[in-house]
Amino acid sequence: MKEDKIPKIFMSYSWSSDALVVPLAQRLVSHGVDVVLDKWDLKEGQDKYVFMEQCVNNPDIDKVLIICDKKYAEKANRREGGVGDETAIISTEIYGKVNQEKFIPIIAECDEDGTPYVPTYIKTRIYIDLSDDSNYEAEYEKLLRNIYEKPLVKKPKLGTKPEWLEEDKANIFPIQDLIKQIKGTNSTKKQEALIHKFMSEYIEILKQYYNKNATDPKVVFDTFIGMKSVRDCFLDFLEVLLCAECDVGSVISEIFENMFNTLIYAKTYEKNVSSCGEYEFEIYKCHIWELFICVIAFLRHYKEYKVINEILTNTYFLRINALDESKLPTNYSRFRHHSRIIEEHYKPTTEYKNKYTLMGHILCNEREKLPIYTSEALAQADLFLYQIFNALDVPINDEYRPFDTYWFPTCYIYTKENIQEWEKLKSRKQCEKMFELFGVSSIDELKSSIKKCVSERGMGYNGCFWNARPLSSCVKLDEIGTMN
Repeated sequence: MKEDKIPKIFMSYSWSSDALVVPLAQRLVSHGVDVVLDKWDLKEGQDKYVFMEQCVNNPDIDKVLIICDKKYAEKANRREGGVGDETAIISTEIYGKVNQEKFIPIIAECDEDGTPYVPTYIKTRIYIDLSDDSNYEAEYEKLLRNIYEKPLVKKPKLGTKPEWLEEDKANIFPIQDLIKQIKGTNSTKKQEALIHKFMSEYIEILKQYYNKNATDPKVVFDTFIGMKSVRDCFLDFLEVLLCAECDVGSVISEIFENMFNTLIYAKTYEKNVSSCGEYEFEIYKCHIWELFICVIAFLRHYKEYKVINEILTNTYFLRINALDESKLPTNYSRFRHHSRIIEEHYKPTTEYKNKYTLMGHILCNEREKLPIYTSEALAQADLFLYQIFNALDVPINDEYRPFDTYWFPTCYIYTKENIQEWEKLKSRKQCEKMFELFGVSSIDELKSSIKKCVSERGMGYNGCFWNARPLSSCVKLDEIGTMN
């Protein structure tokens, strides 16, 4: 309906509904609806049947309201009187014309069981129920919205097919099948073998996304987006891994080390290569970064703090660069990645150009996997990795400085709630739960670890009003462990 068009309706009813019809018609008129009603439009000397037929068939009439009470239903079904005449006209229109939405049953009366009185020919129609005073206003609003074609819940504009649907590069069935096998076996030895097979198969599937010549920022971004189905398989793997008879922390640490050293290495794809492009392995760096945040979100969800400590304090032996065979000991911060090609080259060309981070926005708003991997859980996991870094005994290698001395929380601006682990540190019981996370054995040691987590320069976005909060600012040291 055009915005400036005045809607016009006709009301078909029996005299038994006068008490509802007239006030309803008056109220609709007061809300800008042109109501055609025999009580004020049918004049002496006019043919009543012709008047009704013209109103029903008139293309200027947008809606016909059929006021249904017991008397109307009986007369319509028996084709008696004026109601019967109108029924003959309306039923012909309903069954013979395309625009059937023109006719709206309005319930004015129900029987003792609460069943509406409705003529047989419109019994299957969705109706407006004005028979119940307690729900009258809500139903009246539905009617008014219908007349004006302004539904309460609007259908969103049709978007475009996601480009990543066309990225049918990887067959993920092998790893999906391995997850089922791990879940189904009762043999610890077989389970261990299947877990290691999954680790190698997962890397093999990721290799299929490699494109040496992918230097276009949009292609890099779209390829990363298209890897979500593979990522989700890994998240499904985490569920069965947690129930398996194995050292979960060791398995997860090993797969991240292997992914990094295998996927971000030029000779994995070409044995005699001597050079590589700056962004040749960008999709893998982004994938590992996202996956590591997801792992922490998963383990925090299940409160697996000992496993988190094992993963975060593990010494990772990682390649110095994509052409070097040597590996040096370092810590989990090497899995953190700032994608220059996406943030600095692709983002400015998109509708997200004014956002602080495109990767953070995508992770927290378009990569959820419910119920565990919510926007808040992912943003908090990223912030968590920054806040706890200095509290842990992580290996620092001078060869990597300053890149392995911090974890910048890309998604911190998307957190809406405080991290519960820190909020509850006033409780001694909560502190004891956190001993495993921090690798300490007393509240005094816990305080000493938290005291190291102070504010650092550069832990925020240029132009942003706030930086990422350090752990020491989330809890007062003298309040730690002061309550039961």
